[in-house]
Amino acid sequence: MNRSLSLLLLALPLLAPCAFAAELSGTIHSPTGALPADIAVFAERRDKLPNIVGTIQNGRYRITLPDTGNFKLRLQAKEWEAPPKYIWHPATAGALDFLIYPARVPEPALAEELIRMGKLDQEVRTNIPKEPDREFWKRLEAEDRKREAPLARIIDEKGWPAISQVGHEAANSAWLIAQHGTPDFLKRCLPLMRAAAQKHEMALPSLALSIDRVLMQDGKKQRYGSQFQTDDGGRTRAYPIEDMAQLDERRASMGLEPFEDYRKRLEN
Repeated sequence: MNRSLSLLLLALPLLAPCAFAAELSGTIHSPTGALPADIAVFAERRDKLPNIVGTIQNGRYRITLPDTGNFKLRLQAKEWEAPPKYIWHPATAGALDFLIYPARVPEPALAEELIRMGKLDQEVRTNIPKEPDREFWKRLEAEDRKREAPLARIIDEKGWPAISQVGHEAANSAWLIAQHGTPDFLKRCLPLMRAAAQKHEMALPSLALSIDRVLMQDGKKQRYGSQFQTDDGGRTRAYPIEDMAQLDERRASMGLEPFEDYRKRLEN
């Protein structure tokens, strides 16, 4: 080999293989008390590379991911469904439990009603003008009230819509309606949300946003840094947050991305 080429090769840094350093593990829960036999766990990658497959044993999953990167963690089983988990930084994600439930939910008519209302909630928010006036906000508030009333009726009759009762899309619709409801209504719903989350029947990131909104509405510092406001100069800034030193640890425990990543997307 040419001596100059040999020296060049010696000078090149060695390329280390991709480090798989973060092991995630958690319990899989089912409202039936039993898990499907064909259940599998895998992580979808944002960089479009092949999925990463984990293992399941004795009602727990294990999966090893690169210690950095964003992933969507999924469970899969025929005729069963499970809400996905979003992993922002595997090294700090912690243990995230799953709920898996039969796809044929007990309350299909209720699920359909909630999904319809959730779509209406999002439709009006995708058409917000660049400079909305007071009349627009009044119309939006009136539309939100139209959906709050039927959700209140549903809660009175059946309790908070649980994931295994209506499916995770419909359960998320119920949360959207409550989150955009009046302060009194959201505060009334919050204990029901907490109870559902303890049973893995509500998404933790959604619960975190509702906790913060109630704190903000009560004039207290928020806990998870999810709420932002527009100041008199038209700039979007985070509402005051308690204990900033531990903020990302609290956010990770609720399945939220690091605050700095979140802040960059919202502030202007």
